[in-house]
Amino acid sequence: MTEHQPDHHPEYRHEQPGCGHPARGRRSPVDWEGMERWLVDSMGVMPRSAVLDIGPSGSPIDDGADVDCAQIQVLGARTYLVRLSTTLMAPPLLTSDTVWRSSLDRWFYADTFDDCTHGFLMSRSRRRIAEIVVTWFRDRCRFATPDDLGCHYQRPVTLPRATSADRADGQGYP
Repeated sequence: MTEHQPDHHPEYRHEQPGCGHPARGRRSPVDWEGMERWLVDSMGVMPRSAVLDIGPSGSPIDDGADVDCAQIQVLGARTYLVRLSTTLMAPPLLTSDTVWRSSLDRWFYADTFDDCTHGFLMSRSRRRIAEIVVTWFRDRCRFATPDDLGCHYQRPVTLPRATSADRADGQGYP
């Protein structure tokens, strides 16, 4: 686990690789409040451009099947983008990670993202984002418990920087 990867809630079991330490054995099921706390804490340590995908655990993914899923991405100024869908989502390719203040905390149903079937919201409130995700899975998708969910964490990629010697040798851009 890296310093930038979300840690797991002490009682939250992760079955998907990349989401904290796998639980050592079966623990008692976590409730929805525990998942909400875990999400709030996890978003607090995610670096800019990191993505956390959440969806059904242990079920095979079929490109044609509906899959209830949520995705959280960290934007600039500690702003979070949450997207809800019933189709698999790829991390969005954004031209900017800055958000106009007037766009914060408004639900967007527009077709900005083709794979985002139920819209998206941008907020600086980690609690609001966590509440949206929990409500999505608990009330709309009717998951009985957060134990039925898994997640995948994607760290941002940092490209290597060329040294001044590389640029002088013509191996880098001027």
